Amino acid sequence: GQVSADGSITIEWKGHSCFVLTSSAGVRVLTDPFNAGMGYTLPEVEAGVVTISHEHSDHNNVGVAKGDPTILRGLAGDKVAKIDQEIKGVRFRTVSSFHDSAQGKKRGLNAIFVIEMDGIKIAHLGDLGHILTEDQVKSLGKIDILLIPVGGTYTIDGAQAQEVSAQLKPKIVIPMHYGTADLSFSLAVVDDFLKGQKNVVREDKLVISKEEL
Repeated sequence: GQVSADGSITIEWKGHSCFVLTSSAGVRVLTDPFNAGMGYTLPEVEAGVVTISHEHSDHNNVGVAKGDPTILRGLAGDKVAKIDQEIKGVRFRTVSSFHDSAQGKKRGLNAIFVIEMDGIKIAHLGDLGHILTEDQVKSLGKIDILLIPVGGTYTIDGAQAQEVSAQLKPKIVIPMHYGTADLSFSLAVVDDFLKGQKNVVREDKLVISKEEL
């Protein structure tokens, strides 16, 4: 990967809940890669690590990752895997949550990944389906950049996402998992979430260092 001298990381949105996070040392993390047939171009990425929030096909297509990445699966059987490890200078931690507002009865469990690179803490909320509990907010801790689903139907919607964002108070919020012209199935568009929000970034590629946050 490209090495950045000034300690900046790169966050690229590939569609849906899929991002490529690149540390200043060039370590690439691929999050929730989606399957074919979604309307988006499949990412072909040399990745060092792949994170999977839950085992639905629009989030767990590890086959697109080139090279020999470490695969971190957020779910282990009927539990959220307890992950807390450092790989190539990037720290990964999971926080347990649900894919619905019925304690997982409808769509099961969901792993939130906290990924720390170059001193920047990024939370990928996966397919979160509910407002966070106090314990979850505490477990997540201070978050700099929040990757949050906003499309409703399968996850929290725009209004709920605003509430979750207010719970975590990140410096930057990047919405994901919403309806677009490309997406092959129907989700709410991003507009409801954007109303009145100040710290939202919608660029497909964000380059940022800890100093700039």
